[in-house]
Amino acid sequence: MIQVDLPAAFTIGQTFALLSKKYLQQEPELFTSKLLGPFNVYLSCGFAPGGLFLLVGWPAWEGMYSVQWIENSFNNPLIAAFYVLFVIAMILLGNAGYILGHFWYKTKRDVFVIAGIVAGIFLTALPFLLNWGCWRQIGTYAEIQTGGGYPFGEPPFFNGWLGIMSYLFITGILSGFWIRGKSRKLAANI
Repeated sequence: MIQVDLPAAFTIGQTFALLSKKYLQQEPELFTSKLLGPFNVYLSCGFAPGGLFLLVGWPAWEGMYSVQWIENSFNNPLIAAFYVLFVIAMILLGNAGYILGHFWYKTKRDVFVIAGIVAGIFLTALPFLLNWGCWRQIGTYAEIQTGGGYPFGEPPFFNGWLGIMSYLFITGILSGFWIRGKSRKLAANI
């Protein structure tokens, strides 16, 4: 969900900064950190495809049924551009979270990284709390507005959602271990 994925991207950046702490505390360069490359591989190949997959497959659900125009990308360059900007925004917010975490480590404000993660988790959960239950029905904007749609747990949505969530979980865990291992090796060589 767009309203969830954007703060989640920032939170992921902060989390990966936490995993990179040993290295980031010693690395003087904010924008040329040796771990930004691997982190961006994860953002662009691991995290961002999840949001894009759900946006392309179930646009009204991904938008929490707040707007109908999101479903009409065919022959509509502005809406197609919105999809692209959504992916770019996820990657930029992830980088902002990571670089801000690096800045906080560099300036000895380590506790702010944990605070950033906690705030990010809260902002990620907030749309669910404000729109409680909107995610339980799957359909177009018009179907949901008239009480239609089908339950979350039914195919094809649930199969697609479970597949992409599994992909996100696996790539996130593996990338986290990868970044943490690289951070320790780099920190030992500085």
